Amino acid sequence: MLVSFACDPTRGSEPAIGWGWAETLATRGHTVEVLTHPESDNVRHISRRVEELGEVGERIKVHVIPLPHAPAWTGLLPGFLRGMAQEVKLYDGWQRRALAHARRHGLGAADLVHHVSYGSLQGGSALRRLGPPLVFGPVGGGQIAPHSHRRYLGTAYWQEALRTVLWVGLLSRRPQCRLTLRKAAAVLATNRDTARLARRLSGADTRLMLADGIQESLIRDAPEARQNRPARPPTVLWVGRLHPRKTPELAVRAIAHLRSEFPDARLVVLGDGPLRPSLERLAHRLGVAEAIEFRGLLPREEVFAACDDADAFLMTSLRDSSSTQTLEAWARGLPVVHLGHHGISDFSAPGGAVSVPLGNPADLPQRVAGALGGVLRDRQTHHGMERAALAWARNHTWTAKAETAEELYRAVLPSV
Repeated sequence: MLVSFACDPTRGSEPAIGWGWAETLATRGHTVEVLTHPESDNVRHISRRVEELGEVGERIKVHVIPLPHAPAWTGLLPGFLRGMAQEVKLYDGWQRRALAHARRHGLGAADLVHHVSYGSLQGGSALRRLGPPLVFGPVGGGQIAPHSHRRYLGTAYWQEALRTVLWVGLLSRRPQCRLTLRKAAAVLATNRDTARLARRLSGADTRLMLADGIQESLIRDAPEARQNRPARPPTVLWVGRLHPRKTPELAVRAIAHLRSEFPDARLVVLGDGPLRPSLERLAHRLGVAEAIEFRGLLPREEVFAACDDADAFLMTSLRDSSSTQTLEAWARGLPVVHLGHHGISDFSAPGGAVSVPLGNPADLPQRVAGALGGVLRDRQTHHGMERAALAWARNHTWTAKAETAEELYRAVLPSV
């Protein structure tokens, strides 16, 4: 049984992870009972994909469990606290409903429960009480934004500080979380920060596993194709929500420095969010407005096309458990420049990425620009990074992840 709260074959990030496990395990011959909730149009997307899969799809049994209503008292809290309280209470309520549903439908007869989403250890798993052994994760939730770099978070820093106290400090200590970690047959963490927190809370034997996976069909076959493209300005790609913790401001400032060496360099930003107006104003102040293209939120197919048209991928997040976008970039043979912390550093492609230490926040944009310049300057180095990126992506296909999971399942269930 797969607990996959977020699940959608047409989306990226956590919904894609939830569905990736379901489809891959079914492809490998397992019957998969999927517990999820309706979000946007995911139920229709799942149904359509199940039909497309034919015989494989027949092994995927989807149970759609609606969300409860948030308690009325959560609406009395101020903005950020209200959002966090409602998120926690809705997810807790959904898990109770999922457990009751599983019991009513005889899912306690499953060989094993694998909880893959919600991908945060603070939520725990009510399905630990169902009966079968529980594999919990990969989950994040232990990483925090560095206090030293609060200048890039602006006023959102206080929300991050409050999140550190409430989410990481308090919610991780509630019984739902601690009991899950103690009762689970295996705990998987997607970064070392979370693994350390899990061990500190429960002494659980926690293993590292990248939460994200890539379909083999999305891995580019011939990185040499970039060499045959028409001449055009060096292009850096940034993908994500325009939110303070993703630190898109750092990307804008870095491109301004990069243009001192590459005057025609440009930045393509895919994603939308509350920071877009302020980023556009910053680009104007720095004199690089004509060099930055904000394309908004695009379908995944167009994101992959943008990867194919770029020369480097930039990841600037100050807090993330890992990054689906970077794995997708590597799958297209795109070198990645990222900050040297959290899950991205724990699973960075050897030879296919440049890790920029956090160091002094004052000169971080210059150092990021320097790393980008190193990727763009030498075509031979760039080609080597493309090959390394593709090799790394092949190690993290959904098939490879399923094989690793099956080894773990056999250890948990010797008879399987």
